[in-house]
Amino acid sequence: MGHDAEPVRLGELIHEAVRVAIERIVREELEGELGAAPYERAKVRHGYRNGTRQRTLSGPTGPLALTVPRATIFAPGGEREWSSKVLPRYQRRLPELNEAIAGAYLAGTNTRRIKGALRPLLKAAPLSRSAVSRVVGTLKGSLDAWRSRSFKELEVVYLSSTPSRCACAPPGRS
Repeated sequence: MGHDAEPVRLGELIHEAVRVAIERIVREELEGELGAAPYERAKVRHGYRNGTRQRTLSGPTGPLALTVPRATIFAPGGEREWSSKVLPRYQRRLPELNEAIAGAYLAGTNTRRIKGALRPLLKAAPLSRSAVSRVVGTLKGSLDAWRSRSFKELEVVYLSSTPSRCACAPPGRS
């Protein structure tokens, strides 16, 4: 028995465990929504499975090639396609990765350099300039909301520039 086999790296094991965990969580979420496991006969079924699809999700361990189940749910208004709450439709990056992109932008990195700055975190995951712009756009929306917030409910205390009077004391008292 030879020792020619290449050892498995810890990072690869972690990456595979993350993929398996996400797929299991999504399958269990679907099972709860349908009210039946695969191939299980159930008196009350809330829909049916109809195959799987491939998705790529970028995270701290790199891009994950996921196999996500598809299903049709019986709804009061008719049938609808099932969508996972754990792994929302069109989500391509974990929120932590978006936070890292926003943090790099706020630290002064321009959109062209973010991909290089986050290369250790992204590994081989794709990151386009438009994706960076969308993440930064959410920051700008939050900033605009913060700038236009109302101060009516706030009790604001401030210091006066004149040393003999305290701005927080009622007029006539110092």
